[in-house]
Amino acid sequence: MKMRSCSQHEFVVAALRAGHWPEGCDPALRAHVDSCDSCGDLVLVAQTLRQAHAEAVQSMPRAAPGILWWRAQVRRRNAAIELMTKPVAIAEKFALVVLLLAVVSLLAWQHNQLAAWFANLWGPLSSIIQIPGALMVGLGTLLLFGGFAVYLFNAKE
Repeated sequence: MKMRSCSQHEFVVAALRAGHWPEGCDPALRAHVDSCDSCGDLVLVAQTLRQAHAEAVQSMPRAAPGILWWRAQVRRRNAAIELMTKPVAIAEKFALVVLLLAVVSLLAWQHNQLAAWFANLWGPLSSIIQIPGALMVGLGTLLLFGGFAVYLFNAKE
């Protein structure tokens, strides 16, 4: 199907989009639409779609005001709860960091006693425990902070 181009097509489209059709537009444009098949079809389709939209909007079920009010109250309450729990979550994370630092410090401070305890507990593992203290503290710190980082990435906020 070939579509013919009409010189008045843009004016008809502008009048339809602005909502000026048919009362608010030029009488010459209305006369052109009556005589031009392409523009007449455009107006017919646009009016049909506009009418179908208006009918669809009218037939949509409207929510009860009580439900809307209840939903607004739930949203407001959830926003207040989130606002109140944000500082608690930050304090919880800070406490976890302090705890991890305390554990790492304790491990570094009591490394010799822990090495002796592990040596008595597991004889075959005593060769692993003889690794230099700085390397052991570094590996322990890396493991603790790596676990903490994984926890933070997986935590849902």
